[in-house]
Amino acid sequence: MIVKTIHEIANMMHASVHGDIDDTKKIHGVVIDSRQVTKDVLYVPIIGQRVDGHTFAKQTIEDGALISLWQKDHHPYPDFPVILVDDTLRAMQELAKAYLDELHPLVIGVTGSNGKTSCKDMLYSIFSQEKKTQKTLGNRNSEIGLPLTIFEFDEDIEVAILEMGMENKGEITQLTSIARSDISVITSIGSAHMENLGGRVQIAQAKCEILEGLKDNGLFVYNYESKEMQEVLPTLNTGNKKIVSFGHGGDVSITSSIEYGKDGIVFNCNILDVPVHLHAFGDFQAMNALPCIYIAKACHLKEESILNGLAHLEMTKMRTQLIPVQNAYILDDTYKSNPESAKAAIDTLMVLPARKHIAILSDMLDLGSEEKQLHYDVGEYAKEKGVDALYCTGPLSKETSDGFNGNWYETKDEIYEAVKPLLEEDCVILIKGSRAMKMDTLVDAFRGNDNE
Repeated sequence: MIVKTIHEIANMMHASVHGDIDDTKKIHGVVIDSRQVTKDVLYVPIIGQRVDGHTFAKQTIEDGALISLWQKDHHPYPDFPVILVDDTLRAMQELAKAYLDELHPLVIGVTGSNGKTSCKDMLYSIFSQEKKTQKTLGNRNSEIGLPLTIFEFDEDIEVAILEMGMENKGEITQLTSIARSDISVITSIGSAHMENLGGRVQIAQAKCEILEGLKDNGLFVYNYESKEMQEVLPTLNTGNKKIVSFGHGGDVSITSSIEYGKDGIVFNCNILDVPVHLHAFGDFQAMNALPCIYIAKACHLKEESILNGLAHLEMTKMRTQLIPVQNAYILDDTYKSNPESAKAAIDTLMVLPARKHIAILSDMLDLGSEEKQLHYDVGEYAKEKGVDALYCTGPLSKETSDGFNGNWYETKDEIYEAVKPLLEEDCVILIKGSRAMKMDTLVDAFRGNDNE
């Protein structure tokens, strides 16, 4: 966690202090939510569309914050000490950049339409076998979340694994200006955010902004199977960066069938002499592991560390998490959804051993003008793959249901009542939808049956 005097913090932002302070005290951490204030934190008032954080600054000081940032255009200045800045968000980002530069860890930046969180988790599990490693927690991968992640880093950090998310062009550029990477990864190019960007090539271009913040002689690893990357990469000036691809036809590839067990999957790849036991489910997770294996070897980690890290992986929740409930299993993949990840989740569902394979799907958002057809296609895909029954909720998922000739319900409660009897059978039940659909509440409802 960042621990600095007020003047040190001000100097790192090229800012000035207004009011009398006790510079023997140090700030311990940074918050932007007045409800999360603890003793001696730095409070950063963010100006949102509906709420201006300056409104709560005085209360944060009373609640124990050591000092607050204050935007210069907010008059009059308060009667308590503040650090004056031109823009509170930009100042927070500048502080995060200065702090990360001071710590000087190996920085690995990860982005992608699908798989970036899984890749981040795998890299963390591998590198933490040998080095002091910290990573992005939860979904703190935005212009606000990335600085907050960096402020949590300890002074003895050796490896920082940073997830970088985006919805619009230019956002990755901004993130890489805060955190320049030694190694950058693009896990995949998918359909998410087509509504904002227009198409998959434009998504690839936006993701490739991660190269702008890659240091000289840095390593860039990308998914060879994302054909849009083959179109975009030749148009970029990659300079002296090392470019490595993974996936079928790439530099790093899977060389065996993928075997499924109770605790995950087993596969071989062309850069290890022994099988990889991965504590995760899905052929796509084997793909996500490939860049992690390569990066670990490039950083001279022991093979034992790579294998142990993947075998004992702890994935972020709501991502292909297999949960036993009564006689059935819930395959919880509720964190987000898009056509590519939905089809991959269906593939995973169908290779898990069970007498019945059930899917509960909800809407996939931000898909643009083709959203109805894309939902219908997922329903057709589920039918082609042999899903025994499909249950859908959400307005767009009517199309998914039609593609399968499945069951559509107005509410999740109705789905719960319809599917609940299946918990007594030998089946696997996939639950998936965009985050805004809150399908994790349905997972929680089913899990509650174990306590009845």
